[in-house]
Amino acid sequence: METFYANKEISIDGLIEIEDKNEVVHAFASLRMKPDEIVEIINGKGIRFKSRVIDCSKNKLTVLPIEEIISDSEYSEVKLSAAVSMLNKSSKMKLLIEKLTEIGICEFIPFVSERTAFPKMSADSLKPSMISALKQCGGNAEVKISDTISFKKLICLNGFSEKYFADINGESFHGKKVTGRVLAVVGPEGGLADSEINDLVSSGFKSIKLNKRILRAETAAIVTASKFLY
Repeated sequence: METFYANKEISIDGLIEIEDKNEVVHAFASLRMKPDEIVEIINGKGIRFKSRVIDCSKNKLTVLPIEEIISDSEYSEVKLSAAVSMLNKSSKMKLLIEKLTEIGICEFIPFVSERTAFPKMSADSLKPSMISALKQCGGNAEVKISDTISFKKLICLNGFSEKYFADINGESFHGKKVTGRVLAVVGPEGGLADSEINDLVSSGFKSIKLNKRILRAETAAIVTASKFLY
């Protein structure tokens, strides 16, 4: 069943008009949606609705939510914030947010460290990729994409029950169960500087070993998320 994203409040029996160009073109030109077809609607706030198409034109898609869909696609015991040093290509960043959304993180925090090679990119440009992945994977709650921050600000973030960073020399994390609000940090290509690792440890972060091999930054981020969300 096709899923569409509506950036507005949704309620049963309340008409929803979707005017987002990407959503409308997909419905009208690609799927050729007709009245009375059944679709699913999300707004990224944790609920999915079974809905009936009322009208589909080249300008907007109008649907009527008729039933709330109960699903178990969100992680309730652990809420993972993934902090990743900016990658060197925007295409890599967009692919990464897609994969992390599919895995089930709740927040994505891009940051700039000493060895970050590509520090300039708008976090807003990642949202379309996040929404696309959310629709495809059956998720209901969108990932919060934070503004890019400095490493200094990153280590000062609080409100987490556990804080970790990926390190080839870290401790094995195999079989460990973590709950609560968790922050996991992945450094850039070439790794975090020794001084940054010392700062993380001093700030209460624990190191975790991901693999016997050295992983690319985007691979390390995906593996890190899968350690907590399974």
